[in-house]
Amino acid sequence: MNAPPIRLGEWHQNYLYGMGTVLVLSGALWLLFHHYVRIPGEFGPTLHPLEPWLLSFHGISAAGLLIGFGSVMPGHVRRAWRAARNRISGSIFFAVMVVLTVTGYLLYYVGNETARSFLSMLHWIVGFGLPVLAGWHIWRGRVWRHIKLAEHRAQSSAQQAAPVRQSVGQVTPDKDSRSIKVVRQSPDA
Repeated sequence: MNAPPIRLGEWHQNYLYGMGTVLVLSGALWLLFHHYVRIPGEFGPTLHPLEPWLLSFHGISAAGLLIGFGSVMPGHVRRAWRAARNRISGSIFFAVMVVLTVTGYLLYYVGNETARSFLSMLHWIVGFGLPVLAGWHIWRGRVWRHIKLAEHRAQSSAQQAAPVRQSVGQVTPDKDSRSIKVVRQSPDA
């Protein structure tokens, strides 16, 4: 019986990639609008009216990504961890997601401006690193998968091409090559 694959299904991948893209873009646009786009108001420059919408969209897409992130834990993460595959990038990815979740939560509830300033900077610096980290994790998984496939193919072709010798007997392919025949030899031979 084959073990279930570690790779995510196409729908699952598309959901995570799409939600991650929306999350990063909404955060980047909010940051751009918050710091660089002002509109003239009655009492001077004021915030752009899209800012609250972008922040709400960012929060909703964060919740969507966290749902997707949680959905990979029982299958993808557990199987990869047991197979000792991509542990470093996966662990870093998990830690980054925890930092982004905690800082996002604290930004929503903390009122102290000094703390908010620090949390905000930490959140957007780590957040902009998320696509790079995701790309690295995906790349490592694909490279690992190709290496394992090549090893499996080489091992399969080596087993089919050459007979295996044992100290007590010799295993040789049978004529129809679907079965093997063990030729017993005396230990003296």
